[in-house]
Formats: sequence, C-alpha cells, structure tokens
Amino acid sequence: MKTTLVSTLALLISGAIAPMAHAQDSQATDQQLAHSVRVAEARSGVGMSHVFVFAHSGQIMLLGFVPERDHVARAERAAMSVPGVTSVDNRLSPDAGSLNGH
Repeated sequence: MKTTLVSTLALLISGAIAPMAHAQDSQATDQQLAHSVRVAEARSGVGMSHVFVFAHSGQIMLLGFVPERDHVARAERAAMSVPGVTSVDNRLSPDAGSLNGH
C-alpha cells in the first residue's frame, strides 16, 4: 500500500513539475531570442531606443518607432537573420520628428 501511494505521489509530482520546467525553459528561450534580435538590429544600425521586441516560439513582434524610414525594413531583415526566428510581425513606424527631441 505504501509503495503504491509513494509511486502515485511521485508520478503526480513529476507530472506537475515537468510542465513548469518546460514553461520556464521556453520563456528563457523566448527572452534569449528577443535579446538576440535586439543585438542583431542594433548591429545593423537600427535605432533601437523606441523599439520593443517580443518573442514567442520563434515568432517575433517588433513594435515602436524608428528614426528613419529605411530602419523599418532593416529591422525586419536583421530579425529574420537570427537563428530560431520563424516569422516577424513588423509594426515599426518611422517617426524621426518626435524622436529627435528626446
């Protein structure tokens, strides 16, 4: 009886821990991917001070403002060049006028 109870508890606990560990791993991976995208964009010359990068399972969303119109396309190309990126939802807008005053 004790062996069955202990085995059942061990199985329940391991089943509860495994999804949490996987969620933490995928969250860390998403954070690393977003960081890699930010680095790639900065290295390609994109003005990143008003850009947010969100990552989820290889999908990237770029949101914010860039100082020049050509930075919008440059940011998307840089994001797609990062290993692990599967798609980019580019919601960047050029807005040089309001960024120059900050």
